[in-house]
Amino acid sequence: MSTRKEKKLNIVLGACAGVLVLAGGLCVLLLGGEDKGAQLVQATPETTMTPAPTVTEIPQANIVVSTPEVDLVAEKHRQEMEAIAIRNIMLPGTTVYGVNVGGMSRDEAKAAVEERLVRDPLIVNLQLSDGTNLYPASGEGIDTLLASTKVAQEEEEDDDAVDPAMKAAEAAADTEPEPETTDPTDTESIGIRLNIDVDKAVTEAFSLMRDMNVPYDTFMLQVQQIASGKDVAPVPGYDIDSVNRFIEYLSEFLDTPAVNSSITMKDNQIVYTLEAIGQGIDREALVETILNTDPLSGKTISIPIHDLEPTITQEMLQSKFVLRGSYTTSFSDSTKNRKYNIRFGAEKINGIILKPGDVFSANDTLGTRTRKNGWKNAGAYESGEVVQQAGGGVCQLSSTLYNAALYADMEIVERRNHSMPVHYVDRGRDATINSVGNIIDFKFRNNTSSDVIIMAYTDGNILHMEIYGVPFETDEYDRIEIRTKQRGSVSIKTVYEYDDSKPASYSKTITKGSKGYTVQTYKDYYLGQTLVKTDDLGISKYTMFPKKVLVGTIEESSSDDDSGAVG
Repeated sequence: MSTRKEKKLNIVLGACAGVLVLAGGLCVLLLGGEDKGAQLVQATPETTMTPAPTVTEIPQANIVVSTPEVDLVAEKHRQEMEAIAIRNIMLPGTTVYGVNVGGMSRDEAKAAVEERLVRDPLIVNLQLSDGTNLYPASGEGIDTLLASTKVAQEEEEDDDAVDPAMKAAEAAADTEPEPETTDPTDTESIGIRLNIDVDKAVTEAFSLMRDMNVPYDTFMLQVQQIASGKDVAPVPGYDIDSVNRFIEYLSEFLDTPAVNSSITMKDNQIVYTLEAIGQGIDREALVETILNTDPLSGKTISIPIHDLEPTITQEMLQSKFVLRGSYTTSFSDSTKNRKYNIRFGAEKINGIILKPGDVFSANDTLGTRTRKNGWKNAGAYESGEVVQQAGGGVCQLSSTLYNAALYADMEIVERRNHSMPVHYVDRGRDATINSVGNIIDFKFRNNTSSDVIIMAYTDGNILHMEIYGVPFETDEYDRIEIRTKQRGSVSIKTVYEYDDSKPASYSKTITKGSKGYTVQTYKDYYLGQTLVKTDDLGISKYTMFPKKVLVGTIEESSSDDDSGAVG
């Protein structure tokens, strides 16, 4: 039994050994070693092997082993392109906005371009035409050009009524340079400005010739063309705020405003003036045209003009609105600059429509008072003294409108009296404003169920403020009166300041001072001739400002002292 098993195991092992010998011979043949294969077969002892089955020999000639040849030219081209594509500097010949950045790193190129743009900024090269004149968008020379198209309205003051010192101070203030201000509308040019994205331009220049997926000849030709000069200058973007300011500035000179219908009284009868259509710049269309035009192209843009419809028509006034409240003040004793400011400000207020719940703000409506914004230097109160400020006189606008708003029964939101009484309204009935930070304002709210219209205009040297709307929405009263009552006063004190360089007989009044007052203001409601109710509008306190006198301190010697004289 065991002999049979051993015989069977020898047969299996012999077959396995034969397969191994055949595999070894094939490997040697693939390597080209026919003799070594025969030797390997012969070296195996026959006594330990079972005879191998017959194997068909594979001729050596039928086995082909090939090694691909390297394209040395193509490899050289690839290496040349790669060296260019993975570089960390700008290609020779590259410029950005005219600055040669060839051989620079990105940071070096950015610094060089920024320095150049600061030293020599890009200027908008556009012109705008109204069909007659050309207006440079850069703002250069536009002040002179526009000034010739519109002459400001001025009126000489009445020499008999104006304080000579005030006239002299006003004239001196007009010769002073415009003071520095943090308001961007004052310090920046009226011309259109550009936003230059230096990062974008430098990145675009740095990205040149990074794509190797192009034929070698094409790639190298493009590199050669760049070496001959390649300026990377993306079209600059517009500073949209400067575009809007520029158009606003043009509008002040080119627009012919619409004329609103108005109401006046003549011989105790209401007289309506007819409205008139105006013409002005189509601002939305002009902005769109400018933004779609290359700012460096030198093109001329035609200014689109459209009709300006009046906001108040005679039909509106006759069918819906009545005069709810009005007030007038005189500015006949003002200097010519102050008269100009009052007329200029009235134009800004005239025709404003307040929806129900809307709040009127004097500062928002009149804007920042600077000479660049069209205002002139005139007298204004500051800490009890009269000083020269751009926009002097605007408080007469706010004070006159305050009284009209009281008669119209508007809700007063914000009002403050001056530091000292003014001459154009009674104490307790003034409303001061200032444009330095817009800290002090005059505001009122339309507290009716319908629109109200503010009419502001001048007739000679009389300022008119009128508020139109629906009639009083109550049967409780039909008329309003304003009255004031003085609650106290403080007499002017005199304080002395001393000048050691002047004789004791020297005396000069620096400021006249102002008497202090405490005044209470009331709003009386009447139905016919009957007083229905009274509202307390509060206390107005006017500070006493002392009279300041400068005196000398040097004691003077007697003129008849002849001691030591030689006879």
